[in-house]
Amino acid sequence: METLLWNNDNWIKEDKELLPKRRVDNKISWQRPHIIGSFYSRKMKRIIEYHSLNECLFYYFLEVDVSTIRYYVQPIEVPIPFISKNGERKYWLHVPDVVVFRKGYMPLLYQIKESPEDLGDKFHLCNKYCGKMAVLKGWKYDVIYPKTLPKDVINNIQFLQGYLRERSLYSSIRTDVLFKVIVHGSMSVADLSHSFPSYSAADIKPFLYHLIATGEVEINMNEPISQFTVIKLKGSAATSPLNDLYELAFGTKE
Repeated sequence: METLLWNNDNWIKEDKELLPKRRVDNKISWQRPHIIGSFYSRKMKRIIEYHSLNECLFYYFLEVDVSTIRYYVQPIEVPIPFISKNGERKYWLHVPDVVVFRKGYMPLLYQIKESPEDLGDKFHLCNKYCGKMAVLKGWKYDVIYPKTLPKDVINNIQFLQGYLRERSLYSSIRTDVLFKVIVHGSMSVADLSHSFPSYSAADIKPFLYHLIATGEVEINMNEPISQFTVIKLKGSAATSPLNDLYELAFGTKE
């Protein structure tokens, strides 16, 4: 596997060049119903718009994947050639869904689809020219299907999205909570949240979910997150609990 360490401390160039190339709208909803919306990205410090719940799920995933440094939605226009009725060679512009910058990987240009059966001639044509454009930019290209993830994993990703925001209380309890995990090795959310006489369990529990969401501790993401979830410190490789899942689900292994 090629491991290009992407470490760009100045994203001014990307922020300018990879601005969204299309507006979010429901113009073709009569043909293919979809849900549009937006959310504030903790990682990008801006509003992220999505054209479907499938896209939204993947962007939520990127928010909690600590190896994802930045991501840009609808980042480029890809010219797709065609022959007009008059025999002229013309182009229409296709906009892929997102480009992702992750530690240890080439930038990854993605098309997000509903399912592997969501195909057609237009799909294959777009793939062909998106792949060519990615090569020109020094990126990789792939098609991903977020909804094919296990249901428990999808529920966990959506659950953790609500705990990404840093709250004022967290800085005062961080050291005590992490020290207790160091001493005991691993503890359940319930045991940890009730083990601090000076704090309410109602204060500790959201912080524990915040630690999971930001990748500071590890859990088993294949099981539903609950008060029985066992938390442990990250391994020496300092990887997110989502990294292996990302590679398995979205084809980043080479």
